[in-house]
Amino acid sequence: MSVPASPSPEAAQLASRRGFGRLEHTFLPSKEVNMQEKYRGLFIAASLTGIVGLSAGGILLWVYASWWVGMYPLLFAALSIGALFNSPNFRKKLGSQRLHLFERGLLVDMGAGKLFAVRWEQAVHFQETVQEVIAYKGTKTPYNTTHTSTLVAPNGTSVQISSRFADFGTWLPLISEAIARAQAQKVWEAVREGQKVSHGPFGMDTTGISTEREGVLPWSAVATIDVRGGFVAVRQYGQPKAWALAKVETVPNLLVFLTVTSNLYG
Repeated sequence: MSVPASPSPEAAQLASRRGFGRLEHTFLPSKEVNMQEKYRGLFIAASLTGIVGLSAGGILLWVYASWWVGMYPLLFAALSIGALFNSPNFRKKLGSQRLHLFERGLLVDMGAGKLFAVRWEQAVHFQETVQEVIAYKGTKTPYNTTHTSTLVAPNGTSVQISSRFADFGTWLPLISEAIARAQAQKVWEAVREGQKVSHGPFGMDTTGISTEREGVLPWSAVATIDVRGGFVAVRQYGQPKAWALAKVETVPNLLVFLTVTSNLYG
């Protein structure tokens, strides 16, 4: 769990101007190796030496053994280069980034004076979580999960925060819940007053939930609306297949959508 950490003077001033209130959480970039700054150069040198060794071995195997044997160390070398160049231990700028969650808003310090800030009641939040699996002999074993959240401010500016920030299993629900607390009641009241509210591919009003392709499904016919396998599924009573499916990353403010609809169907 994170603890608040003093933001930069520029970030603190922006948060104060926006009326963000108390700083509650600060998340830092994850680091593959938790090291002191004085050892960062040693880490980079050791990583580059390993990559050079892999590349040299792959070339020798390619030339003197077989191309397909040499391909494996060369592939691992290429992947290692990508991982190294995207590592906060290699790119100091990445290591200086901060994700600050305040009482009434979010602020991302991207370094070099670049800041993004949005209040919870104004934020539009898209989220995408990808779980990578190893398929072997009919079984699938999860081995890596990555996440990207995109936040959009009212003026159209946006920022992406990903699982490069440590502990996304903590900051993701904190962001989703803060937005839901700030916006769900307003959306609920709008629907109850007869307005049609859009959440990406879905629309909802007092009559039911709708999509452009499927039309309108009355709330009395909705069995469940759930999230499974990266999709939001709207299920109709008595039907084995989902009435409508949409990718999670296409539904803005997902928890607001789920909170409001859960009070409308059934």
